[in-house]
Amino acid sequence: MGVAQVYIAINLLKNMIKKLATEISAEDLRGKVMNASRSWHHHCLSANCFFNDTDREVIVLEAGDDIFYCPSTQDLREELEEHAYQMTNPRKVKGRPQKHEALELVKKYARAGEKWHFHITMPHCLLSMEDNYVLIVENDQTKDLQKWEFEEKPTVLVRAIDDYYLGRKK
Repeated sequence: MGVAQVYIAINLLKNMIKKLATEISAEDLRGKVMNASRSWHHHCLSANCFFNDTDREVIVLEAGDDIFYCPSTQDLREELEEHAYQMTNPRKVKGRPQKHEALELVKKYARAGEKWHFHITMPHCLLSMEDNYVLIVENDQTKDLQKWEFEEKPTVLVRAIDDYYLGRKK
């Protein structure tokens, strides 16, 4: 899928959060995550994200066939990230990420002080119509969007990008 196709797909998906997900409280979302088995994942969407039609920062939870969203807080984002991180057996994921243009792009954004965010989507999840894992990096200022597909989840790369996103690396 080329960049033009990505923009078309995003425009089709743009109004989906309010249509396809149920709004719940942050506490209810936390409870659903803690009671879910391994079949859940979440997306943190900034207010100006291409995928977000709520006009506010939200967290979207996909748990099986159920989709929920709630207002985002830093505490909840960190808690969900930590919980997801622990579920991926962090001891098994070691090493430094191989060079990748996505990592180079976020390094450039971080060094320039540009606002950006990223998504990693699972095959056939709410934010992706693809058969593969998809990494999307979006520049919040220019609205530039870059996308890469992977047959397997690029866990080491995503963790490296997350370090830049959370400001642990500059």
